[in-house]
Amino acid sequence: MLSHGLLINTGNILSLSEAKQKASQNSTDELIETLKIILNDDQSKRDDTTVINGKKDTSLQDVDRKDLKITVKVFISSPDVGSLKEALDQAFEALHTDTIETLVIAYKSTENPEDMLSSLKKIWSVIEEYVKIDKLSSVGLSDINTNTFIELFQWANVKPNIVQINLATCCVVPPALQEFTKENDIQLLTHSDPCQILPQEVLENIFGTTAYLHWLIRYQIHFKCRGILASKGYLLCINKSCKCKP
Repeated sequence: MLSHGLLINTGNILSLSEAKQKASQNSTDELIETLKIILNDDQSKRDDTTVINGKKDTSLQDVDRKDLKITVKVFISSPDVGSLKEALDQAFEALHTDTIETLVIAYKSTENPEDMLSSLKKIWSVIEEYVKIDKLSSVGLSDINTNTFIELFQWANVKPNIVQINLATCCVVPPALQEFTKENDIQLLTHSDPCQILPQEVLENIFGTTAYLHWLIRYQIHFKCRGILASKGYLLCINKSCKCKP
């Protein structure tokens, strides 16, 4: 068996009329609908395809970069440093930018708290590298245990200044987290992303049983002065195994 990476850039999904008609759907449904639209192209279905791009978005090409705010959320399930760097570098390339204003890491794992902290330190070391060279500004984490977040914050050289919690799974903000964020001037934000933004069974239905998600990014670009969403899309890297041809 051989494996190859498949990189998908949906482009600006706000320009997809089929996707806009279902604007109220959650992130998973939105992503699935978008992938179906993007993959509808026959060329995208070839086994040897390594890059799939959605419709090119030219709506922001004449807009001054300083008038835009880019927000990125990275979904990963491995603390592999190389994978995270690959995801970030692909984001910079796809968005044609040298800087990202806001980055949030969503790390999903079944590790115990001690191992989770160790993995997050590896991940955060990468984030710190990018902050130090001014490629990232505000940085934070999503769905993290309060004690683990506090320990990471105390350890980090570059302190996370954002923490996201999902009110669907945590109906009340933990008082300890609320107090800590207030004392340390950390943005405490809520989100409604599903626990798994692209479940394995859905991934297999779309790409086959040999596919698994390497990393996934959702980005949003707003006009700073008006707060209007100008562009939104997904980048994802999927590994697919295939049988060697004789």
